[in-house]
Amino acid sequence: FPVTIMVILKSADNGVQRFPDEDKDCTVRALANAAGMPYKTAHSILARAGRQQRRGMTFTPLHKVYTRMGFKLKGVFGSTYEARYIAGTLNVEPQQGVTLARMMQRLQNGRYIVKISGHVFAVVDGKMLDYYGNLAGSRVQAIWELEQQAVIFDK
Repeated sequence: FPVTIMVILKSADNGVQRFPDEDKDCTVRALANAAGMPYKTAHSILARAGRQQRRGMTFTPLHKVYTRMGFKLKGVFGSTYEARYIAGTLNVEPQQGVTLARMMQRLQNGRYIVKISGHVFAVVDGKMLDYYGNLAGSRVQAIWELEQQAVIFDK
């Protein structure tokens, strides 16, 4: 019978150090790594936007935070349920679906946050910053690019 080989794109760097008691914090790590800010600052920003400790975050408040922090949505991709939801919520037309492996070739310069199913992570100048390996065949759902760094006053 056929054998399926899964290619995992390994992170070259974990990026920021997370809080030891934190989990399901990919939204925090992605913001910290892509914006070049401390994890503590990103954690505080997302907590003020409604993220709860050890919980993920829904798309709409997450998108608002990323936008406020200077990221611009560069595209919504594919026809998965999540991609259609994002496109409908933002009233944008989704682009043709693309795998993570193919998208990584396009993200060689700049700071990005990439959303795949149930997960987000940063890509900085072509380098994936994440605690986990991601499947090369994962379908990209959305990408934000840092266009203008927000000024942050964190106590």
